[in-house]
Amino acid sequence: KSIDLQNIHKTRPSAAALQLRAGATSTDNNTIPPPPPASNLSLLKFYFPCLALWISGPLLSLVDTSFIGLSAKAGAVGGAGSAAQLAALGPATTFIDGSLYLFAFLNVATTNLYASALAKGAVENTKNKSNKSGVEEKPGEGVVRTAAKTSLYSGIGLMLFLLAVARPLIALYIGPEAAASPGLLDAAHEYVKIRALSMPTSLLGGVLQAALLGAKDSVTPLVSILYSTIVNVSGDYLLVSKLHMGLKGAAIATLCAQLAGTIAMIPAARRKLLSKGSSLGLLPRWMTKRQPDEINAG
Repeated sequence: KSIDLQNIHKTRPSAAALQLRAGATSTDNNTIPPPPPASNLSLLKFYFPCLALWISGPLLSLVDTSFIGLSAKAGAVGGAGSAAQLAALGPATTFIDGSLYLFAFLNVATTNLYASALAKGAVENTKNKSNKSGVEEKPGEGVVRTAAKTSLYSGIGLMLFLLAVARPLIALYIGPEAAASPGLLDAAHEYVKIRALSMPTSLLGGVLQAALLGAKDSVTPLVSILYSTIVNVSGDYLLVSKLHMGLKGAAIATLCAQLAGTIAMIPAARRKLLSKGSSLGLLPRWMTKRQPDEINAG
């Protein structure tokens, strides 16, 4: 029988397929090999701080609810007014949380892009690159700066939007019957207006936390959450329990807690994510004499 050499040539596996079968790694600089498997101990050290980060938000809201509820029970704020504030706290907190969830894609994108930049830098195994200003940069530094600036500007826009149209949106959110309840809409609107002032720092803190998680550091965000918890509990105790400011005091305490958490995270994020002499680039260029580029040179 005759053998068709052309058909045999067509059925031969390609070189790339042979490399995959043999488990060989490609020498192409654009490919990123998989990382070595992590040990169980290292996974546990990363998992538990991440778990604390995810449950910290609901716990902070639970602290506000507890202080408002206890003050209402004791009559410290005043019968019907305190009851209306307690009823308004639920939809007000979910309204603020929902506004923040609209920008959750910033955190996901930051973690993915920063982790990919670190992996690519490890594969290239080169020295830190320099930007146009002559400052040496770590891999992924441009991702952090761009994400931080985007989150800050998005937070400012969200803050202005909520301050302008929060009241009709809350009325639509809670429904006409609840909005007609005496004091409920006013209390929820007051809470949202105060919490809206924290939108820039909340989005910025979320992006920095996502970048730190991309760098496999889950302890630093946990420390900032600890600062937030201490400020929130102390503020609720002072403003709600002692000064009897009710829902307004709870909103101010949460606002200060979010500011404290973000401020506590910024120095650690600069040390771990940026090279010495670099900044997050949050200020406009006309306010700074020299600002590093937003993307790595090269």
